[in-house]
Amino acid sequence: LVSDLSKEICESYQVLSEEGIALRGLFIIDKEGVIQHSTINNLSFGRSVEETLRTLQAIQHVQANPDEVCPAGWTPGAATMNPDPKASKEFFKAL
Repeated sequence: LVSDLSKEICESYQVLSEEGIALRGLFIIDKEGVIQHSTINNLSFGRSVEETLRTLQAIQHVQANPDEVCPAGWTPGAATMNPDPKASKEFFKAL
């Protein structure tokens, strides 16, 4: 969470509207400084804290387990899958 009174960060991350208003930007940046996830919402609607936390947990999981990927809707403790198309069939068989 940051405050950006100078609007420098907004400009850098391209979330500043033409009217000079900061849109609702969310960026999850890893320890190496790489943006792993970003969303930019219009001012008319907010973001989901639960979805942000789930996304952060998924990022942390795959960084700790590079041979796995998290399927849509994954939550901690749920099954992951192998990113290889043939090996991923094991995940889909269990559904």
